[in-house]
Amino acid sequence: MKASVKLILKKTKLSNGTCPVNLRVTINRKSKFYKTPYNSAPKFWNESASEFTSKSPNFLQANRILYKFKQDASKILDLMIEQEQEFNLEIFDSLFRPQEIEKLNFLPYFELKRNQFNEAGKVSSACSYRDTISALKKFTPDIQNYSFTKINYTFLVAFEAYLRAHGSHDGGIGVYMRNIRSVYNSAIKAKIVASDNYPFKDYIISKLKSSKVKKALSKADLQLLLDYDFSTNKEAVKALYTYLFSFYCRGMNFTDLAELRWDDVDLSSFSYIRNKTLVKLNVKIPENKYMDEILHYFEKYRPFDTDYIFPILEKEQNLYTKIQLRDRKKSVLNYYGKLLNKISVECGIKTKVTFYTARHTFATLSLKKGLSTVMIKQGLGHQSIKTTETYLEDFSTEELDLAFEDIM
Repeated sequence: MKASVKLILKKTKLSNGTCPVNLRVTINRKSKFYKTPYNSAPKFWNESASEFTSKSPNFLQANRILYKFKQDASKILDLMIEQEQEFNLEIFDSLFRPQEIEKLNFLPYFELKRNQFNEAGKVSSACSYRDTISALKKFTPDIQNYSFTKINYTFLVAFEAYLRAHGSHDGGIGVYMRNIRSVYNSAIKAKIVASDNYPFKDYIISKLKSSKVKKALSKADLQLLLDYDFSTNKEAVKALYTYLFSFYCRGMNFTDLAELRWDDVDLSSFSYIRNKTLVKLNVKIPENKYMDEILHYFEKYRPFDTDYIFPILEKEQNLYTKIQLRDRKKSVLNYYGKLLNKISVECGIKTKVTFYTARHTFATLSLKKGLSTVMIKQGLGHQSIKTTETYLEDFSTEELDLAFEDIM
């Protein structure tokens, strides 16, 4: 009777270019392969040592978990020999699979999936998972030791209540819950938790519907920003000018503003490919005193040695990793947000002023000027008209009364 256990990287490539790491158990020259929670690029796998190389992200934790898989399988083989049981793969499988269920706790597996997003270059998903993990740790500091079976209906309800108590709304809570559900589904497929424990049969995410929060500024509020006196708050100039450029250029997203170069501007227009949808947009720069003032300011204000119009990136985009680029943009966006908030308080604007409001304000004022939703959709670079409709504010009672008074 001969038996062996080995961790291997299978040759079959997945859609993201990585290969699955499997545990191969061989008894009497017959082999069976068991999934592990890991995939890897061949360059990160040490075939002779049957483990991740030191260049692989989070390699120490991954190798510990893989070693545990191998150790558990070896223990069962030893037990079968000691008890002089009939020695075949079917018996091994019946003994090994029930033990597979509790291999990984919930949070380590969550962190594993986040790292896989990072490796695949899916920065947005990785950051969303990171935020969910952070919220879970604040909710339950001991969550590192929670098994998947403890993530049940009661846990999810309590987590939702915690998030609401700390200012979260349906939209944000829904993102966290969908991330947890995705991780749980993946764990079920990897045989880490039994499907009988699935908590989302009872906890329904679709009940979390984003309520329409007013994000657009009124024309009067926008004018207050245009008339703002910088004499007491000179640091806010770059934030407000970037915001106003975004508004006048069809609510251009902050991440796209950061990458806009002077070379992209041709006389009175420019074109760019929107990061979110990869749609190419051609934008005419409005001819007014505000835009002239904004462009003249940024021609003179050049704190970094780059060709970017706005002083958001300190160096060329290709010198950042994807994570660094996202973090740099987010850091500046948060800083500008604080400056805009200070301006809005000084101006007496009740709506919170963020770069989202620039986009929503452009959409809503365009609608009230008589532009069709289809035209606004194209201007914003949306792929779905449903997305555009979420940007549009309802008309006020006074506006409806005025519009309908002569209808008969």
